[in-house]
Amino acid sequence: MKTVYVDGKFLPWDKAVIPVDDLAVLRGYAVCDIIKTIAGRPYCLDAHIDRLLSSVTQIGLTPAWTKEEIKEIVFKVLEKNAHMDKANIRILVTGGSSPDFFIPADNPRLIVLITDIPALPAHWYTKGVKVITFVQQRALPDAKATNYIPAVLALKEARAQGAVEALYMTRDKMVLEGTTSNLFALVEGTLITPGKGVLKGITRKTILALGKKLFPVSEQDLSLDTLLSASEAFITGTNKGIVPVIQVDDHIIGTGKPGRGTRALMSAMADQRGNG
Repeated sequence: MKTVYVDGKFLPWDKAVIPVDDLAVLRGYAVCDIIKTIAGRPYCLDAHIDRLLSSVTQIGLTPAWTKEEIKEIVFKVLEKNAHMDKANIRILVTGGSSPDFFIPADNPRLIVLITDIPALPAHWYTKGVKVITFVQQRALPDAKATNYIPAVLALKEARAQGAVEALYMTRDKMVLEGTTSNLFALVEGTLITPGKGVLKGITRKTILALGKKLFPVSEQDLSLDTLLSASEAFITGTNKGIVPVIQVDDHIIGTGKPGRGTRALMSAMADQRGNG
């Protein structure tokens, strides 16, 4: 059975609980981050914890743990689950218990879970996927908050339309990001990704660095019209890696197949992770 960390204790999975008066339960007031392990080692651990602590402060909480303390807990969780060669580490900081059930009392809780990495269909990568657009903007895009109600609704709509992801879009049709992914498009040879109003993923950062070796790169606003005119598009995420996008709503992107630039980045990403 998996061992996890909850509020100062290492516990078996089925004994891991928090009080029902925690603001994460009552108000959805918490932040999180997810880290993929490769050969038992966490990938980009420092970057993920930096983003977690930034998210904590952005929602108005005071971090009660240093970066090094969180790293130590993560490594202990991995040590206690040494049988799991590949896993996801999920770190949550909750608002803690609140006397008035609303305002945080400066007593956040830290939770570190370990879960299996879900297997994604191979054809996503070889044939590409369909995504839809969904009018929605995150209230605090730079904070990875646990309020995923809009994402759940968007993904339900995506599934109903035979798509694997929903791209958030403003009312004036500027495309932002997916529910759990960042978006990239190759437009006239330039690799473009939205630079404002999005959660700047750790994989996104890696792709920007790798992309600069292959193309001109630009972080800029991306209109729906520009996205639909792209020769290639793809989404990225911790568990997804790079997933080619061949259809947005009812519009086919490029040739309707994963493009050469996307495949080059997928290969570069695989090489980096293999050497990381």
